[in-house]
Amino acid sequence: MDFLTKAPEWIVNMAPEGAVRDFVSGWGWFVILAVVGLIALLLLWGVARALFGRKGPPAKGPKGALEEDLSAYPPAPARTGDRRLLVEGTPVRLRLVVVAPAGAQSEERLDVENLDRLLERVLPGLGDIFKEDKPRVKLWPRQQSYKGFATHFHRNMLTPEEEGELSPWVLVAGRVKVKEFQFMLGLALVAMKPTTIGQRTIDAHEWPTVLRVRVRD
Repeated sequence: MDFLTKAPEWIVNMAPEGAVRDFVSGWGWFVILAVVGLIALLLLWGVARALFGRKGPPAKGPKGALEEDLSAYPPAPARTGDRRLLVEGTPVRLRLVVVAPAGAQSEERLDVENLDRLLERVLPGLGDIFKEDKPRVKLWPRQQSYKGFATHFHRNMLTPEEEGELSPWVLVAGRVKVKEFQFMLGLALVAMKPTTIGQRTIDAHEWPTVLRVRVRD
């Protein structure tokens, strides 16, 4: 362990004669040890972060806390109104609504108790569909990116079908902008039979083109 108290002779001999060799053979050796130790710690930290660091956007709460097993959801109640909701022309029923604050927007403005009014401003008639279909409502943590929110939403919606298979479940998620107020919205919808629609990630201006509310004949 002599190397901890003085520089090894071969290192001293490699140093140029004069002040540099005197520095290495004296207290400068401790400076070299400290620098080498710091570099080693940084390398170990980098390796540990690469191996065990969290991948993707962090989610608040324990793993799986936001997962929804859609196969366990009860069927929608019998229709009583004269409106129906369509996704790309396919009739669907609303079974889950996920909302989350966006960016620096205040959570107080996201009035979950009066969500039907907020959905009505997203798409005329959607508030009535919400009251008729009686979906579950979930409030998620604040989100910064609508694409990141949509990816997280799609990942946490569990359906019995394997990836690539036809499914009656349709997942639509993205950003909503009502004047200066923004929030994230995810909808889990179920069709009468399996479709090829699958998942859709949309921006604020695309809601009326993806979703339609029509009066039944």
